[in-house]
Amino acid sequence: MISVAMAAFNGEKYIAQQIDSILPQLSEGDELIISCDCSADRTVEIARSYAERDGRIRVLMDPGSGVTDNFNNAISACRGDYIFISDQDDVWVEGKVERVLRCFKEENADLVIHNGVHTDENLRPIQAPFFEVYRIGDGKLKNILKPRYSGCCMAFTKRMKDIILPMPEIHGYDQWIATVCEFWGHIAYPEEVLLLHRLHEDNVTPASSRPLPVILRLRLCLVWNLLKRALRERRKKET
Repeated sequence: MISVAMAAFNGEKYIAQQIDSILPQLSEGDELIISCDCSADRTVEIARSYAERDGRIRVLMDPGSGVTDNFNNAISACRGDYIFISDQDDVWVEGKVERVLRCFKEENADLVIHNGVHTDENLRPIQAPFFEVYRIGDGKLKNILKPRYSGCCMAFTKRMKDIILPMPEIHGYDQWIATVCEFWGHIAYPEEVLLLHRLHEDNVTPASSRPLPVILRLRLCLVWNLLKRALRERRKKET
């Protein structure tokens, strides 16, 4: 069973197109979980209209705590063996699900991070693929110091879900997921471009770099939470 965890907030302009790119790739027993933060537009109305027509969709409400908590809400509700992360404003390339599932099986992966490409609002590519631009790949220390992960290109197993959740507020849910999977699992990186990542004026991803003191504080917060998660997992094994 496949679950798709989508976090939605003020996404009325593009969310329908994203849902339309996902549903044809899901089987009858799969599910799309849409967690809606406190939007001021028609996002919830659009999501619920899809849910009324397709029983694979469940719409949840989140109390407005930010991106990480919104994804916590969506992922927690996922029942599938494989959980795919989805933004509200991208488009999945045809064949994405099939290729990612094949990668899980062929490489015995716990997390799959596939390639993608930035586009403009009209889905015209504006940059080279992610793997070429950001040099995405393994390296625990490298990725803690300078993360290049894209959550919208991620899918992970149910086993990893139990370790990942709950995600702490470290300003980067995707960095948390990938770092946890580097320490407790195996990551596969298929090079196919399977996602069109739309850039527009309302993107949550920061457009500029943060001051060094802020970066250092965020990295220390990440390491501290990794240590706490390691202790939790050790206690679970002992019991």
